[in-house]
Amino acid sequence: MAADPYADPLHQPFVMAAGSTHILLIPGFLGTPKEMRPLGEALVAAGITARSVQLPGFGSDYGRLAAVGAAEWVEAATRAWLETRRDAERTVLLGFSMGAAVALKLAALAPPDAVILLAPHWRLADKRAVALPLIKGVMKEFRPFAKANFTDPGTRRMFMEMAPEANLDDPAVQARLRRQTALPTRTLDELRRLGNAAGAAARHVTAPTTILQGRDDTTSLPSYTRLLGLRLGGPLTLREFPGGHQLVDPAQPTWETVRDGVVGVAWGVTRT
Repeated sequence: MAADPYADPLHQPFVMAAGSTHILLIPGFLGTPKEMRPLGEALVAAGITARSVQLPGFGSDYGRLAAVGAAEWVEAATRAWLETRRDAERTVLLGFSMGAAVALKLAALAPPDAVILLAPHWRLADKRAVALPLIKGVMKEFRPFAKANFTDPGTRRMFMEMAPEANLDDPAVQARLRRQTALPTRTLDELRRLGNAAGAAARHVTAPTTILQGRDDTTSLPSYTRLLGLRLGGPLTLREFPGGHQLVDPAQPTWETVRDGVVGVAWGVTRT
């Protein structure tokens, strides 16, 4: 693999200045600000200042993944949220997948004018996740890509980010990536803990919240998202549509629906 597959500056945090309504875009698990840039560009074109944050242990900070967790993710996002709120007339908080769990924690403590949750994580789809507190003590690593399907466009995009020089059609390369790509089990338990905390925080989120959810999502299950919506303490707009988990990917057929939905909410806040 490349020495630093995240050396591209597009992976770094960004601020795209525009109008007096400011939005913070929080990436998903293992994601970087790069995945939020297309939304940021669409928002700036609509006159909305967009910012994204790099969460600890992700991207070029991957070497620290096993040493950080929910507290550090929320702390980093809190700092970015304070910066986002500074000099803003209106504010919007957006989180994708795990980033939505972080967004709920922030929104409960420092409310925005609106919250947008894209395929929100708060419960792991695998019911065995409840055993993670025990598993992490005996199994230090988990290989989630041991059965990775290299014909799947989403899988290919992810590995192209991680190893841009790799020939993903070479069976030997595929075998190496399946074998070497591992996650600390402790990190997965931190993801579980963050989701639980987000579910509890949701009751204290009173800002109007819009949730966009793909009906075919097998990562953030639609049934769990509906339950999350019932926990929210403020007005809810839940939009479900055909599509999977990668709602921030412009290559997905859901992209225009997501982009227009996000810009519409943020623009609506600007006009209030």
